[in-house]
This record gives sequence, structure tokens and C-alpha cells, in this order.
Amino acid sequence: MVDSEFILIVDDHPLFRHGLKSLIAEAFPDKSVVEAGSMSEARTVADQTGPGIAILDVTLPDGDGITFAGEYLLKSPESRFYILTMHRRSGLLTRARDAGCRGYFLKEGDGGALIKAIKTDDCDFQISPQLQDVFEPAGGAGDMSVSYAHLTRREKELFRLFAEGLGYKE
Repeated sequence: MVDSEFILIVDDHPLFRHGLKSLIAEAFPDKSVVEAGSMSEARTVADQTGPGIAILDVTLPDGDGITFAGEYLLKSPESRFYILTMHRRSGLLTRARDAGCRGYFLKEGDGGALIKAIKTDDCDFQISPQLQDVFEPAGGAGDMSVSYAHLTRREKELFRLFAEGLGYKE
């Protein structure tokens, strides 16, 4: 678990960002909540503070939160990313899970599921209750498969080498 003192909120709508900041600050009084309105701002803040925990919108003027999460997890695999968006598409939800995000939540919710996911951090991919009918984990209940995003750096390296045709001896 990340013990960062910061929670980063990335959304391009200032009013929404400020409201979310109040909700997060109330739920996590021991954390500093920092904001960014774009991906470039998010990169700057994350590089200065280490994101630890980040709540990201998908659609931003200069990029998307899912791509940012996937890229940043390569540098800081202990970080925790949660998507908070208006998009209900299962393709985005699956992309977020495969990028290594810990959850995908809708802005239309009351924030309770997001807060609970951050507090409990049971490492399972969490989703908004409103999305239960949209998303079924690959293989259904009891599926023991592991997504690529949850592999260690070494496991990913080995996976890549095997994909290139190398065997155990090489």
C-alpha cells in the first residue's frame, strides 16, 4: 500500500475538482489533496509529490487519465490510480483495469464507493455500483487469470521475452 501524504485529483472542470477535493479532504484528513486541470499539470505535480493516490478523469484536453496511469505505474508501481468519469463504456473500463488502475467510478455516484475503495484498497478492481451490469470480469466469477497490468516488472520483462520467442534458457 502507498503511504503517500498526497492525493492527486485530475479533472479539467474546476468546479467539479473543488467539490471532489472537499469530499476527499473530509474522508482523508491526514492527506494533502492536490489538483491538476490537465495531463501536463498532472505530470508536473506527480513528479514533484509522487502521486501515491490519484483520481483521474478519462477525457482531458491534452490526454487521458488511463494512459497517464499506465505510464506512471511503470515508474511507480506502488501508486494507486482510480478513474472518475462520466463514461459508461465497458471498453474504457477494461482499458483502465488492464492499465493497472484500482477502480473505475462514475461521476453520477455519490462518491461513497470511491472513498470505500481508496480506504480498503483490497487490490481488486473496484467499480461503481451503477456499472455492475456493464462489466463482468473476464472468465466470470471465480476467474483466476491475472491481467498484464498486475504483473511485476520482472514478470512483464519475461512475458515480453517469451513473446519474442526466447525460451527459459536464453
